[in-house]
Amino acid sequence: MRRASKTLLGALAVLLLALGLAACGGGSDESTGSTSGEAAKEQSERSPSGSGSAKSEANGGGGKESEPEGPSGKGEAAKFKSKQHSDSGGGAQQFVQKGGDNSVQEFGTEAEPQEFDAAATALHDFLDARAEGNWAAACEYMAKSVVESFEKLAAQAKQIEDKSCAGVLEKLVNPAAKAAMKLEAEKANVGSLRVEGDRSFIIYRGIRGTVLSMPMASEDGQWKVASLSGTPLN
Repeated sequence: MRRASKTLLGALAVLLLALGLAACGGGSDESTGSTSGEAAKEQSERSPSGSGSAKSEANGGGGKESEPEGPSGKGEAAKFKSKQHSDSGGGAQQFVQKGGDNSVQEFGTEAEPQEFDAAATALHDFLDARAEGNWAAACEYMAKSVVESFEKLAAQAKQIEDKSCAGVLEKLVNPAAKAAMKLEAEKANVGSLRVEGDRSFIIYRGIRGTVLSMPMASEDGQWKVASLSGTPLN
């Protein structure tokens, strides 16, 4: 039984890494190597559906401060005090790499400004909650399919007493990543939201100008992050 519990814990850790949460705080300057846009595209295929309402080319988003509008309803996310962030917008063209893999940068079309602002706010709220270690709020900003995937594994791991999403994250996230996650939350600058059908990506700059993508999902009219960390594109 002990061996089985260790196996389940290992499976949870692998799942967290597969979803994008590196031990060093995904997307920070402590990360080693980079992940191609094609890998990020594959990640979106595993994620839940995103909004498909943006069909026309826009100016790359609002390029303004994200209003701290918490999600409606009850729970930790509704009580979480959102911070105000400034996003430059500008569209995905600024992130295109000559001769590189631009599958995310060229994915779908640019979202309309209103949709851009809503998705950017959702991303910032998630990163802020994650940085503060408010796992309950962070889980509420995440897509249901992501939450359910590791809660199911946690239910079988006897070494994890709290089987909730928050309990799993608190148990498995490396405390050493706290500083990096806090810095990424402060530095995150959204430049683009790319949408095609039921899939979408936010492209943003993180620590030291690292360009990252985050798959997003639209659930009950609200944007949710569909991964635990951004995927580096450069």
